[in-house]
Amino acid sequence: MRSRKTWWWAAVLVLGVGVAVVCFREPRGGDSSSNPHVRAAETQQARARFAPLLAPHAEGSLRITGVVRDARGPVAGVQVSASRVDADTLSERPCPQQPSDHRHASPWLHHGNCCFVEMAAGFARWVEAREGEAPVVAQTLTADDGTFVLMGLSAGAFTLWALGDTGATVRPGIPAGSDAVLLLLEPGFFFSGRVVEELTRAPVPGAQVTLIHEDGSRFFDALTDAQGRFRAGPLPAGRYLKVASAKGWRTKSFDDDDVWRDADTDVTLELQRRTRLEGLVLTPEGLPASGLDVHLRPTEEGGDTSSTRTDAHGRFVFEEVSVAPQELWTQARDGTTHGEAWVTPPGNVVLRMKPSWSMEGTVRDEQHRPLAGVRLRVSSHRLGGQPPPATLTDAAGRYRLGLLLNPAINLELMREHYIDRLEPVSLGKAHEGPWDFTLTRAQQFEGRVVDTEGLPLAGAQVTLDMTHDVPERLFRSHFPEDGIAESDETGHFFVDSERKGSGRVLVTARGFRSVLLPVEVPSTGVRVVMSRGASVSGEVLDATGRPVSNAKVWLWNTAPRSGDAHRADVDAQGAFSLGGLEPGHYVVEARLRTPGIERAVSQPLDLEERTQATVSLRFQEGRTVRGMTVDSAGQPVPAVRIQACLLLEDVPAWQTDAPDCFPGGEGGILSGLDGRFVFKHLTAPAYRLIAWKEGEAFAPSRSRGGTPDTTALLVTAGKEDVRLVLERRPRLRGQVVSDNGTPLPCEVRERSPWVHAPDGTFKLPLPEDGPARIQVRAKGFLDLQREFVVSPGTDIDLGTLRMSRGRTVRFRVLDEATRAPLAGVSVGFDPLSDPLTPLGHALPSHYGNLDAEGGIALEGVPFERASFFISVHTNAETEKEVVLDATQETVTVLVPGPER
Repeated sequence: MRSRKTWWWAAVLVLGVGVAVVCFREPRGGDSSSNPHVRAAETQQARARFAPLLAPHAEGSLRITGVVRDARGPVAGVQVSASRVDADTLSERPCPQQPSDHRHASPWLHHGNCCFVEMAAGFARWVEAREGEAPVVAQTLTADDGTFVLMGLSAGAFTLWALGDTGATVRPGIPAGSDAVLLLLEPGFFFSGRVVEELTRAPVPGAQVTLIHEDGSRFFDALTDAQGRFRAGPLPAGRYLKVASAKGWRTKSFDDDDVWRDADTDVTLELQRRTRLEGLVLTPEGLPASGLDVHLRPTEEGGDTSSTRTDAHGRFVFEEVSVAPQELWTQARDGTTHGEAWVTPPGNVVLRMKPSWSMEGTVRDEQHRPLAGVRLRVSSHRLGGQPPPATLTDAAGRYRLGLLLNPAINLELMREHYIDRLEPVSLGKAHEGPWDFTLTRAQQFEGRVVDTEGLPLAGAQVTLDMTHDVPERLFRSHFPEDGIAESDETGHFFVDSERKGSGRVLVTARGFRSVLLPVEVPSTGVRVVMSRGASVSGEVLDATGRPVSNAKVWLWNTAPRSGDAHRADVDAQGAFSLGGLEPGHYVVEARLRTPGIERAVSQPLDLEERTQATVSLRFQEGRTVRGMTVDSAGQPVPAVRIQACLLLEDVPAWQTDAPDCFPGGEGGILSGLDGRFVFKHLTAPAYRLIAWKEGEAFAPSRSRGGTPDTTALLVTAGKEDVRLVLERRPRLRGQVVSDNGTPLPCEVRERSPWVHAPDGTFKLPLPEDGPARIQVRAKGFLDLQREFVVSPGTDIDLGTLRMSRGRTVRFRVLDEATRAPLAGVSVGFDPLSDPLTPLGHALPSHYGNLDAEGGIALEGVPFERASFFISVHTNAETEKEVVLDATQETVTVLVPGPER
């Protein structure tokens, strides 16, 4: 009962003071009320508090024993736990493009960020449902002498976690039954930040932030306080996926930019509010369309598709959708009509369906014989992210292609051994008879790929090029494609070419040397022999000799203009391998991105034919640079971001890229509350230190401990006491009032994002010297702009900014024959340049669907003569120019109806 009471008192304390917390999850399937592992950030140091632990249900009879130490000796009271990944944990779930049995790689680690966009919605959904977390199967606290015993383990390897008040560590791959395991408690790091609303940047209190350790799939939770701030830690080093959620907000996941976190981190996570979207679907004739499925999908950053159905009156509702741009669409079950719109909830949208186009015809060869199996596909706009309309010709060469959204399309025709054809088609114009096409026979290039022993190679990529003006060394990296094929299980390939004559073919296969051959097209019976060539394997270690699983390995060909670089992933044991290499001089390099610096270690390597080289890359401990960020008076400036960059002359010549080194964003290490910072593992002779913080300017010339230049402080070996000076940036002040002189609530920005000024008073830091511009907006008033020039150290007071009221003009679009409103029709309003319109007021534009009365309201129109270009999208687009006088507030526009 005592542990239960302790948990409730911790919860009351958290709710009472609104502090951020990080919770270490109980074992999967355990009783959360009796396992109160709560770490509360009660002070700025976020001192950890632990209640007594309840041992998980025993799964086996084995155990792991050991000791937890830090640099001073054994550490008591440290939470030690054992977890194990399985097929359901996040780290084992494959990228969407990988085969279903591809279970050995972490999606955002070994595949980089290539699949994060595709999996982001899935990550958010899984974490919100508490799925994908590695189960904790045993846990305990260390004794006074730092020893621990984890009981009830089944056979196999486990990941051990040590989480203490002053540090943390993680060790994977510890077999059950191991004794005297040493867990060296490292300082760990704190993960802090804020959760804000995406558009207004207002804080989101009470949001949950879940940090997922990428390799171990361990979840760490934190709650935001009244200012939207959270702080979790100390956490073990690693890469972390972040998921933020709150009631009434869309749960969202954020990747970690491939950074290995081992220093304090501060981030901003943006959430989208959820709201309600209502709507009405009409038939092309303007009648309610009942029983139709309506779909909604975010247009940015991926996201799941939501669906609902129209009622008997054609109405539909989406109860909880993000306040973000969305695509809305529907289509009749027989595919004869469709409707779509782009909306930003909340609101009430009318969707008027339009007839879908279709086409039919026959495809033949040059001898006018019908061709079966020709694939016809529309390459233009498609509905709601669905696959583009496509079909195949039948045995008689006939086809029918339906659900075409627009009369003007680009039609692709493709068939093996024939030249692909791209045909622009205008269905809206008069066309007698069917749409018939002719395909031309391609030139044949056919053969087999085998290894040096004559065995067939499947999966080799064969790329054909018929150009002759590409240098050979560049040819391999920038290969123009005339035809591409892949060898089958017998090694056979067949490439189609539009042209005949002399060309080149590049054949590549994993683990084999690339082959570049001159060829003649057409050709048959070509035999390509591939050699396994040289190979490199090795391991990546840290300075203490432990495997590093989080590095990236590059193999650089140092030959001039080679353009050749190979990349390998490192497994959990720090091992990597590369094969199919040509003889030559190489440099093998391991890189590790950490906050504020990218570490690297390299080794030259000479490869001969069939060489099987083995290397060991060991990161150096390097030196440490300590310093402070201070203001002009020498007082500490906290939360400054600092980056250490290589000098350009120290970037190796064989590297085709170098780490970015620009101030801005949320990179770098953070200086603490006392302004102090530490850079470890510096191995180059010199580094350029850059620093930045909102509202402050880095002053290298006033800094100490190095040699200043215009943007950085050059710090060489032997410099250990660095002072980075930040000067207060000039501020921009002003007071916004309405046309009658009263303070006006508004939004102001000198750069993004917009800043809300509730009483019209604003004070903004200015980013840099020179010309700048401010924008002001307020509902019912015309947008205002002011230009000014920023001088070093000088505040700018714009004084009183008076905004002029604008008018709202309501347009009604009617059928010119029936005077019926064209409800739900898509329209566009674009301002026209008019010499009678005084300069200085930007006219608004608008794109969307007309409401149920055929109307649309255009806000922010000045009380001046104005001209608009209106396009109405029915079956055929209608365009009109409308001129408003200086006072007009309602306009009727007559256009041909959909049936005409």
